[in-house]
Amino acid sequence: MSLSDFLLGSTSKNAKRELLTYDPTEGGRQKDLGDYLGDFFTGQGAALDKATKDLYVSTLKSDNENALADRKKYGIAVPEITGETTKQSIANLIKRTEEEVALQKEVDKRSALAGYTPEAGDTYQQKLVKLKQFKEAEADAAARKVGGSIETALYNRGLQQQQNVLNNRRLDIDSAQRQRDSAYQNRVLDMKDSREARNARDKQLMMIIQGLNAFGQGFQ
Repeated sequence: MSLSDFLLGSTSKNAKRELLTYDPTEGGRQKDLGDYLGDFFTGQGAALDKATKDLYVSTLKSDNENALADRKKYGIAVPEITGETTKQSIANLIKRTEEEVALQKEVDKRSALAGYTPEAGDTYQQKLVKLKQFKEAEADAAARKVGGSIETALYNRGLQQQQNVLNNRRLDIDSAQRQRDSAYQNRVLDMKDSREARNARDKQLMMIIQGLNAFGQGFQ
């Protein structure tokens, strides 16, 4: 920076120019001969050093505000930005955690669509497991509602059980009827056999009587 710029400009204005040469690895504001002379004649060197450092910190924060906020939201450690923090270290942090943040956002999106609110501090793997459990619980609850698949299945099962009971009763009645019919037929057959046997005995007895009569007539 030229001596005239330093002498004529305000501290904040000069800090914006000095920001271009700020190097946190080299102690901050980098000075040429004009800077040293300006510091000497104005006595504002220390104030400009601080203003340049403060501007560097605020700029580094604002340039990466959203990215760093995302990482803090998902539990990723973010160092405090100071005058000694390099732009490259922040860029490396953002790049290194880019995939994890993208996964977290995707799971959050899916969770929002499902009506589930993830727990703060959970990893994306934990969120996925809990989201799956939430969906399963929701599906089970929906299935158990009136008209749901489980409720309908239970209703149909109840109807089937009632029908099975009726069918079993019919089978029992039919079986009992068949037993009664069989017993009746057996009694009919028994009576027929008894009648035929009695008739046979009567017939045999008549033949014996007739034979005796014929024999007796033979002696007359």
